[in-house]
Amino acid sequence: MEFILGMIYIMVSGAVLVSMAALYLLGPDKQYKKIYLGFQTAVAVWCMSQIFLLLSDNTTELVVSYVFGNVGICSVGALWYCFACSYTNRHMTALRKTVPIVVAAFHYVGVISNPLHHMFYKRFEYGNITRGPLFYTNVFSTYLFVVMGSMILYNNLTVDKNDSKSNNARNGQLLIVASVLIPVFLNIVYLSKLFKLTFDITPLGFGISVILVMLATMKYNFMDVHRELAITNEKLLLEKERNRIAQQVHDTAGHTLTMIQSYMKLAEISNEKGDVDETGTYLSEARSLTSNGIKELREAINEMRQGETYELVTKGIMQLAGQVKEIPVEVTVKGEDSDKYSHLSKMLYDCTRESITNTLKYAKATKMEIVLKFKEDSVDLMISDDGEGCENIKDNNGLSGIRERVEKMGGKVRFISGKDEGFLTRISVPLKKGLF
Repeated sequence: MEFILGMIYIMVSGAVLVSMAALYLLGPDKQYKKIYLGFQTAVAVWCMSQIFLLLSDNTTELVVSYVFGNVGICSVGALWYCFACSYTNRHMTALRKTVPIVVAAFHYVGVISNPLHHMFYKRFEYGNITRGPLFYTNVFSTYLFVVMGSMILYNNLTVDKNDSKSNNARNGQLLIVASVLIPVFLNIVYLSKLFKLTFDITPLGFGISVILVMLATMKYNFMDVHRELAITNEKLLLEKERNRIAQQVHDTAGHTLTMIQSYMKLAEISNEKGDVDETGTYLSEARSLTSNGIKELREAINEMRQGETYELVTKGIMQLAGQVKEIPVEVTVKGEDSDKYSHLSKMLYDCTRESITNTLKYAKATKMEIVLKFKEDSVDLMISDDGEGCENIKDNNGLSGIRERVEKMGGKVRFISGKDEGFLTRISVPLKKGLF
């Protein structure tokens, strides 16, 4: 029998701890949540003390078990009352906050100092324990705080029959009230000795309580768990969207400024040579590029997609290649471009733009090559330069942006380079996700 009881107490204690962990991870970061977790901690201590009592075989071990268990027993009522007040936003004066804690602390001091006055237990020996007046005042105060807290919760239940959220809140709070009153009722049965019980059945009531708490949490949104999860998901989506816009702004601004710098450099050289027409052409190109860059930045900030998203792939790539004046860019197209590839145009456009930007900024290249291959079920894009290259490739904002775009479309990307061997970007994207 003791083994079965021990297993039951272990399972109840474990269930309480799991419930605490779930509320800690899911519940909102509010004051009432912290108090409720304190309440459940008191319950867990009470349950675990019953295991220690079963394992005790002398008075010393019994004393340790009672001293440990009464941490929970003396404080559970006070914590429940404080939780009810906090959860319902009930105004708590300093006196209301202090009285429950002082009463709980007073009774616990009575437990640990019992050998000096024998007021909590008149007789405390292994197999012979007689309760004293402080024991019963502790029971009375615990019941009082539990009933008061439950009444506060119940009286706070305002429900509109046509409002499903209001009904859920009411059902959730009723379950929480029941989760506390059931163990109290079983404790009354045990202490009243209406039945000849050789063990405390109160912790078993907490096993039922755990089920009710989890039902209230998951089904009826106790402590606004669903709302908190929704807020968390919303924050994640917002952060993801911010990162997308930041990447778009980074790429657009980086490419535009790099190209303008290139045009200004060429214009400066033409001006030194006295070629007014060529200087004017470069300045005109820079002005046009600036206008387009501002337009794209405005669209990115307004969370709009680029206007040429559904144009032919080759159109955007040719436009980018034609803008580069500092070094020659050779574009080779293999296969036939068509509308069936158009959903990839923006992604390939952005990847090419970033590659061109990186080449002009870092590579010290004298030429670039872009090869587009249109296959039956995929598109391959290769961008290379004859620049300095690098031994260790690091995914900075630009390269990581390329990788994210390609992988989002179900494709693969490789960056290949070496010292004095230039830089090669190889992209392969399926027409439909899952082909690769």
